[in-house]
Amino acid sequence: MNRLGPVCLLLALLTGCAVFKPKKPAEEPNPFALPAGAPRNARVGYVQGYPLRSASVPILLIPGTIVREGLQAISRDPQLNASAVLEITSVRGRLAVARIVRGQPQPKDEVVLPDPELSEEARSLAP
Repeated sequence: MNRLGPVCLLLALLTGCAVFKPKKPAEEPNPFALPAGAPRNARVGYVQGYPLRSASVPILLIPGTIVREGLQAISRDPQLNASAVLEITSVRGRLAVARIVRGQPQPKDEVVLPDPELSEEARSLAP
């Protein structure tokens, strides 16, 4: 008597039938869409410590960031609210100096390139 047949039948009954569902075809990625959780504003750097009565602030640039003189940027606090409008006046290596156009940035504020929404929010800051 062959004992292998009932054992195979018992294993087949215990494990059940495996059903494989075909995966949905991957959607074509949109080259202009931001990945989920990505910020809308390109980060440039961070405001460094400076005398609060100064009319300009030093910005430590993120490695690989290229900025030029005359570029307008916006600093924002940890809650992502605009704190100041800045204009880059000089760049040396990874350090840029920016003139404060509106508002008052704080040390460690993030400096980003503005989008229309953030620019509108920054216009309401005190000169």
